[in-house]
Amino acid sequence: MSQAGGHGGTPGRGDGVFSQRAVVLMVGVGLLCFAAAALVAIYASPRTENTYGGNAYSYSAIGHKAWTEVLQDLGVPVLLSRNDSAAKAYEGNGLLVLAQPESNATALESVESLHAADRVLVVLPKWNAVPEPNNRRWVKEMGLRSTAAVEAVLHVVDKEAEILRSEGSAELRGVAWDILPELEGAQLITSEEISPIVYNDEGVLLGEYDLWGTRVWVLSDPDVINNSGIDEGDNAAFAVAMIDALLPAGGTAVFDETIHGFAVSPDLWRALLDFPLNLALLQSLLAAAVLVWAAAGRFGAPLPPRPRLGAGKQVLIDNTASLFQYGGNLVDILARYREACLRDLARHMHIPRDLDRKALTRRLNQVGDARGTSRRFAEVDSEVTAAVAGPAASAPQILRAAARLYAWKQEMIHGHRADPDGLRPGAGAGPQDRGRTGRRA
Repeated sequence: MSQAGGHGGTPGRGDGVFSQRAVVLMVGVGLLCFAAAALVAIYASPRTENTYGGNAYSYSAIGHKAWTEVLQDLGVPVLLSRNDSAAKAYEGNGLLVLAQPESNATALESVESLHAADRVLVVLPKWNAVPEPNNRRWVKEMGLRSTAAVEAVLHVVDKEAEILRSEGSAELRGVAWDILPELEGAQLITSEEISPIVYNDEGVLLGEYDLWGTRVWVLSDPDVINNSGIDEGDNAAFAVAMIDALLPAGGTAVFDETIHGFAVSPDLWRALLDFPLNLALLQSLLAAAVLVWAAAGRFGAPLPPRPRLGAGKQVLIDNTASLFQYGGNLVDILARYREACLRDLARHMHIPRDLDRKALTRRLNQVGDARGTSRRFAEVDSEVTAAVAGPAASAPQILRAAARLYAWKQEMIHGHRADPDGLRPGAGAGPQDRGRTGRRA
């Protein structure tokens, strides 16, 4: 491109608004400020260093930093997560721990993401606290939260459950569980849906739910795991045993800290808008504006603008998906996707069209067993039906059901990925052996 200033030779000192030395100096200062702000943001986190709440960073009586440190000392992989916690637990074959969530809308929204993980441990909150004025890492006063605030968290898992608070020492019993904690004034759950693990005649301290394939344990009283109670009796052993029972070999215990307001965006551009990086961003923009000003008039004609919308099928597909998501019709889309999959399989496998749903299910189960699929159609169909007919199916639950339906369809057509040689489980194999190689089909 041609230059607007100069006469074919080297530009003189007066061609720009600023001298070359001044421009270099301003750019250098801007880069140093940006680097300094980034280092402050990375290595200093005042919110986590001075917290007194019920979280994994807190040294106070209601915090549970001691619990995470005990697990780390025992060699258990622990991750204090501040974004995408459920995805980290699911992708890493780990355990999602939601310990003492807050009752505000943001925290409850994070708790609802438990459907995206395979294994979840929820520890209900119990205490409100006031910090020491001179040391905000310690608690000056503690008071019980209202049962309504605790039930707001519990109802994410079980809408009919209630909280009961007993008096005195709790005489607990276990179902296939030997380690029992020591508690005074226990906070317990009463519900017909929970499967008790540790309980007494008044309610359940530790119980299990099965939510659309997600295994959820709920501990009703945090005094077992918080800093003031973990050293009582066998509480420490009990706290570690819960993690050992749920965490698969090689997995990581992912403690979600977004439920305590410690969320950090993994998106660099979004992080640049938060303090203190926003100051460095402002300085960089000012420096860029100065550079543009200094170089004004030195370049040729501007390049033609890009078209607003690209051409091709991908753009059409992306726009259609965005419209469906905006319209909130995920349940209808999942139902139609299931019918489309069944039509494709019927055409691919030459299944008669006049079969009723029961006969079709039996036929697809038989074909799936013969091909060694990791899931039977009845299981996949049940999960999709639960998502479609459920009273309040969440987006992660619907997407998860669709993904499993797609994976099952691919296995029916192309075979199980883990079984490329046509092997399938033996006739006596249990559910835990599904997908492993056995005798030849």
